[in-house]
This record gives sequence, C-alpha cells and structure tokens, in this order.
Amino acid sequence: MSASVGDRIRLHANTTDVPDRVGTVVAVLGEDGPPYRVRFDSGEETIVTPGPDATIETGSVSDKLGVAAERAGETASEVADAAREKAGEAAGTAARAVAGIADDVAKRFER
Repeated sequence: MSASVGDRIRLHANTTDVPDRVGTVVAVLGEDGPPYRVRFDSGEETIVTPGPDATIETGSVSDKLGVAAERAGETASEVADAAREKAGEAAGTAARAVAGIADDVAKRFER
C-alpha cells in the first residue's frame, strides 16, 4: 500500500460501535511507502503503518499542494526561529567582545 503527501487514509474500525479514522498523509517517512505521518480529521497527528483494514484515497492536486505549502511554511518558521536564536547568540558574543575592548581602552585612559 503506497500513499503520497496529500492522500487521504481511512483506517476502518474493527467493530460497529467505533467510527473509522480518516486523515491526510502529511509526510512519507519510509523510502517508498509506510510509515506515514497522518493528521486525522480530529486534529490528532501520529505515525501510521497501515494494515489490511486501511484504504488510501488519492488526494486532489490542490489538497497535495496545500499540505506541501503548509509543511514548507512550518519548516520556514523553524529555520527562522533557529536563525534568530543564532543571531542573538552572535550579537551577545559581539557585544561582549566590544565591551571587553571598551574596558581595555578605558583602562588605558585611566593611566
């Protein structure tokens, strides 16, 4: 069973009193198939290796593009946060270096 990002997956319930779980594949974690990261319609996101009680419905191009754009936005946000953190560390290092030099200059003028 193979799925790609944006496809819909339905995990059929084993009993009649439990509803099927339906979600969207948001990442393919295997080289060419399962496991998949699935965001269920309930909002829960988890890793799934579908069994024989699962069916895959091919997602539309717009669904696939929407999921890809969402993932790209999340990745961009993570990269921006990491860059801000590194910039803050670099600014702190630079500020300490400038303060050290300023202290040295001030000590020379005190003589």
